[in-house]
Amino acid sequence: METSSLLSSLHDECRSDNYIEPHYKEWYRVAIDALIEGGLEAYKEFLSKERCSEFLADEEIDYILNNVHKLPQSTIYSSNNAIDDTSSSGTYWPIESDVEAPNLDLGWPYLMPGISGGTNIDLLFHPPRAQPYTIKETIRKMIRDARKVIAIVMDMFTDVDIFREIVEASARGIAVYLLLDESNFSHFLKMTEKQGCQYFNCVFQNMRVRTVKGQDYYSKTGAKFHGKMEQKFILADCKKVIYGSYSFMWSFEKTNLSMVQVITGQLVESFDEEFRTLYARSSVPSSFAPELVRVNSRALNVTYNYFKFQWVNYICITCQYSVMYSKNSFLLHFSIWCFQKKLSVDFHFSGKFLSFTCNSLF
Repeated sequence: METSSLLSSLHDECRSDNYIEPHYKEWYRVAIDALIEGGLEAYKEFLSKERCSEFLADEEIDYILNNVHKLPQSTIYSSNNAIDDTSSSGTYWPIESDVEAPNLDLGWPYLMPGISGGTNIDLLFHPPRAQPYTIKETIRKMIRDARKVIAIVMDMFTDVDIFREIVEASARGIAVYLLLDESNFSHFLKMTEKQGCQYFNCVFQNMRVRTVKGQDYYSKTGAKFHGKMEQKFILADCKKVIYGSYSFMWSFEKTNLSMVQVITGQLVESFDEEFRTLYARSSVPSSFAPELVRVNSRALNVTYNYFKFQWVNYICITCQYSVMYSKNSFLLHFSIWCFQKKLSVDFHFSGKFLSFTCNSLF
């Protein structure tokens, strides 16, 4: 009895006060496998048989059923039920090397770690509480004040006013990086099309738009689905961050209750790192690849003699351009017909600055 008491006491001493017992439950995994393979009825039948309570919300069940991708049987087993070794290396490492992480090709300011000083955080609420600006006005002002880079991570982006702000910022020469949740990207694309930006990825050469998805979940049969990217923050010049529950939508400006933190100082370094981490795992939206037309920024000759296009996996039916120039500037106008749709853009080059207007924009 004394030995048992000593062992019990020793066990209590070794356990930290912050220890939390693992919450993994095997029947969670089996239930989700049943949902993936047999649908809602199989999921409920398993829970009833095992006398387990339901743990998935209806929204989660619908998301899994609508987004799961199952492997064809032919890719797992051959005709004699032998495992197809060509579908997997059988080891931790994949057969082919990973795709190289994308570069922040528009530039990214470097700030030496630890020199930002103490962290300052201000809380803003919607509706406003004794604050001079609304959350949306604060975001718009932050975009206008940016001088080097604007980096946005957003789950849902359909706010026309904020979209116009980042377009104007890119036209001023500010590098704009936009990371959106993959499952909600179609809403952003529809918004841009309604504003007349049918050639979004062709026109805004100072903006990069990519998508991010959540973690992949695999069942025992190889079926999988991925989660969402639910982060929401905007980083300006790697010096200021707005982070919180505010999504770039009309309803968040007018009806939803939300809160954000306006952060400056040393904590911004963590958001800088997080954005670059998310960018490394991001991908080009399927609707942007391959790109239709891309203007080669190096094609502007110093002597103003010519302007070139770089074509990427696309045949242009017709392209016309005209040039008007004076001693220190020139105006280039060109029209492109793509799939019987016309895009007309004017480029104005003066000294070291290049600006453009597009007749189909807004």
